Amino acid sequence: MKSIIDSHAHLTWDTFGQDQAAVIERAFKEGVVQIVQAGVDLQSIPEMIKVSDQYESIYFGVGIHPHEAKFWSQEAESALKAAAGHPKMVAVGECGLDYYYNHSDRQAQQAAFRAQVRLARTLGKPLIIHTRDAWEETFEILDEEKAFEVGGVFHCFTGGPEVVARIKALDFYVSFSGIVTFKNAKPIQEAAPLFADDRILVETDCPYLAPLPHRGKRNEPSYVWFVAQKLADLRAVELASLAAQTAENTRRLFRLPAPDGP
Repeated sequence: MKSIIDSHAHLTWDTFGQDQAAVIERAFKEGVVQIVQAGVDLQSIPEMIKVSDQYESIYFGVGIHPHEAKFWSQEAESALKAAAGHPKMVAVGECGLDYYYNHSDRQAQQAAFRAQVRLARTLGKPLIIHTRDAWEETFEILDEEKAFEVGGVFHCFTGGPEVVARIKALDFYVSFSGIVTFKNAKPIQEAAPLFADDRILVETDCPYLAPLPHRGKRNEPSYVWFVAQKLADLRAVELASLAAQTAENTRRLFRLPAPDGP
């Protein structure tokens, strides 16, 4: 059976409150052999830890999303550090900049982002980066804070060919979500073949951004196969090959063990 990894999911959100276990089991049945949960706030950390403790092949990152940056504090940093003591905590993030919604002001976003890059370097953990309408500032902060020392991934890649060189210069990974399947995602689709084989990941970012043919519905980890199929088509490779390559890349980035079984 073919296997794949969902490199970015939000399994603890309310939309999965009634059927979380069924969603996870469905993913496993469909060949999703490992899942990385991404953190966005402090409140979700206990539940992410609970899920990771319950399922051997589920891991998590902790971070403060740019929408939540106004709540950044020394206490928040201490809470992230404490969670990093868990053996299945594999990344800092998602963190970054979002100038599309500006739910937190830009100064607060930049301060929280810088602090989390420094935290990642202190912990020796890779970064999960969220960036929207803020590419230049994101690159500047990553450069200035020496993010190359720990590496990371631009999750839910929404850029075009114009940002590929900067990402390559950082030696970061890029993760493609259901957006790559959308008909209006031409810049993303044009960029998709330009990254090295060993620097691409796939994700759902569930419960959002369900890929075609499920667009508009609740997303879930089993749908990562639709993302992988589109990416394989864009890169002119077989689906099984792309699934294996992105799984290998995800394990390398987050230092995941090889899963049990086939």
